[in-house]
Amino acid sequence: MKHTSHRLLALLLLGASALPGCSPQRDAHPAAARAATQPPAPVAVARGKIEVEGGLLDLAPASAGVVRQLLVKEGQQVAKGQPLLRLGDDEPRAEQAVAQSELQLAQARAKARAARLPALRQAQQRWQTAVHEGAAEAQGLDDASQALQGAQSDAQVAEAEVAVARAKLAQLQAQLARLELRAPEAGEVVRLAAQLGATAGPQAPALVLLPKRPLVVRAELNESFVPAVRVGMRASVVADGDGGGAQPALPAAKVLRISPVFGQARLQDDPLRGPVRVVECLLAFDQPPQAARVGQNVRVTFHEE
Repeated sequence: MKHTSHRLLALLLLGASALPGCSPQRDAHPAAARAATQPPAPVAVARGKIEVEGGLLDLAPASAGVVRQLLVKEGQQVAKGQPLLRLGDDEPRAEQAVAQSELQLAQARAKARAARLPALRQAQQRWQTAVHEGAAEAQGLDDASQALQGAQSDAQVAEAEVAVARAKLAQLQAQLARLELRAPEAGEVVRLAAQLGATAGPQAPALVLLPKRPLVVRAELNESFVPAVRVGMRASVVADGDGGGAQPALPAAKVLRISPVFGQARLQDDPLRGPVRVVECLLAFDQPPQAARVGQNVRVTFHEE
């Protein structure tokens, strides 16, 4: 039978008051020393779930295509930027090779046309000197100036052709990049949905990545406990197992955020009263938990310092 957060807190408080051996006649320690050894009194309890900060990452290639290479396996650790899979890219790679050749040709043409300019400038300067000294007619200077202007125009056109060829190549390279899926950050591949020879694309995740980020607890705080909990409050976290027996304790945690919005509980219910209204509470562990898993249900007990 499931218990509400009210019943959980009541049992905790009742169990603390019913501990044996606490009568004044049998306790040999002073009251101050006894108080120092007792844990902080619980003020609220809640059910929660362990999550990775920011959540799991559903990854898919930006373009649709047939999977040609699967470069990782489930359970594998990957680094940021590591290739995960590649789609078929024969056609865009052929187009990229052609575009690379076109760029090289345009660059060679632009270099050849630019190489003509120094000689034409010198020729124009000689004609200007000769006309100024009266050793040549102005028609020769006009011809030299027109030749230089024509060569400059040809060089500008060649540079524009280089820019167009470079842009075309960059576009094809971007298209190829969309056919390759890389890890956006370091993590572990927890599920691989893509298959060799099958179609993959942005419409469905190809794999799920567990990023290397801190684990947090997202607890459901019953509305009656909301006034008793505040940001910065300490809390103990225990795995919430259904098999009975002692559950392993997890590192202590601290309240990071309390949502300003009420919602309906997903981890608890009350068969008699119906849906339970809760406020989400986010907690951070004091140190990384070793035995915790993402998606694990936990019980959170909030303590007054």
